[in-house]
Amino acid sequence: MINEWNRVLVFGAHPDDEIIGVGGTIAKLSKMGKEVYVVTFTAGETGYSRPEEKTSIADTRTKEAQLSDKTLGIKERVILGRPTQGVVNDRETYQECVRLIRKYKPDVIFTHWNRDKHRDHRAVSEITEEAWWKAQENVLADMGTPWRAKELYFYEVNELFTFPSLLIDITDTLDVKLKAMETQSSQMDVLPNIMRYIEALAQVRGYLRGSKYAEAFLSSSFLGRLE
Repeated sequence: MINEWNRVLVFGAHPDDEIIGVGGTIAKLSKMGKEVYVVTFTAGETGYSRPEEKTSIADTRTKEAQLSDKTLGIKERVILGRPTQGVVNDRETYQECVRLIRKYKPDVIFTHWNRDKHRDHRAVSEITEEAWWKAQENVLADMGTPWRAKELYFYEVNELFTFPSLLIDITDTLDVKLKAMETQSSQMDVLPNIMRYIEALAQVRGYLRGSKYAEAFLSSSFLGRLE
């Protein structure tokens, strides 16, 4: 399955979400020569633990995201500039996601799970699923040629799947995932013990898969999978 993915598009609410949820898989795909693109809805400007960081945190997190891109091998990242804790499924945002899906023409899409506690994560999940459908339709002709990704998977950040659909072995890339998270130095106080969480969850998912480390994903049934 993973060998069939040549172009991959990951949607995330904040600059570190793709690391936590799918970082090991991104690194694995990049090592295989696949193209991985990331769309980040916000700059994560509420992610500060000290008041004096408020005016600079967005710039800091954008720079940290660039470091992470290099570490994981992400080909390109787009930051949409939506307000953190204020992502909504409005017309402009929805159509922009349709345009980006058509631009990058992914074989597979990864996004947040719609049952996550974080409001931005839920909003991104809803927008992505709907844009996945709309991008294939022969509408919005000025936003690119219609395109349908074969699959869409949710990834884990705050909430965990009871019955994952897909487990990807990241034994060889967990170290890269952790290094990518280390670039997010501004978030270490915001997300205490996040490094331990990432490694522990990878161990749990690896146990379920039968490998040392893994990442878990849940298949969307919104459109079904093309064969």
